[in-house]
Amino acid sequence: MREYKDIISVSAEPDDSADIALTQARGPAAEIEPERGKNIDPVRTAALLLRSRAIVVDQMRDSPLQIDDISWHILLELVVAADDEMLVNEIDLAARLEVKSTILSRYVAYMIDAGLIEEPDATEDRAQSPVRPTAAGNALSRDILQKVGQAFRSI
Repeated sequence: MREYKDIISVSAEPDDSADIALTQARGPAAEIEPERGKNIDPVRTAALLLRSRAIVVDQMRDSPLQIDDISWHILLELVVAADDEMLVNEIDLAARLEVKSTILSRYVAYMIDAGLIEEPDATEDRAQSPVRPTAAGNALSRDILQKVGQAFRSI
C-alpha cells in the first residue's frame, strides 16, 4: 500500500483518480490534462497550493533542522522514488529538481549530517551511489504530508 496515496486521496480508499494524479504529477505540467467532463478550478488549485506551502513552512520552522524548499523537494523525490522501488542518485535528483549538481551535492551532504538521508558506501562515488531517506527522513516527510492531506480535505 502506498502511504502517500492515502494521504493525497480525498477518500480513505485509494482509487484510479489518485493513481492518475500521481502519474501526472511526475510528468511535465504541460502534459497534465483534466479528466474529460471535469473542470479544474484555478482558484481552488491556488488555495490548495498556498495551504500546502504554508503547512510545510510552519512544520519546517518548528523543526530543529534547517530545511528549506530544496531539501523538502529532495525528500519528496526520494519518497516517490522509494515507493516506485527506483534507485536515484545525486545526478538524477539534480536533473529532476533542475538544480546544479554542485549545489545538490551540498544539500545531500547537509541532509546526511542531519540524519535525513543515508550515508552512501565509502567505496562508491557519492554522485553515482543511490540516495535514500533514513527512517527519520521518511517520518518527517510522512508527518508533513499527512498534515497537508488533512488540510486538502477541508478546502
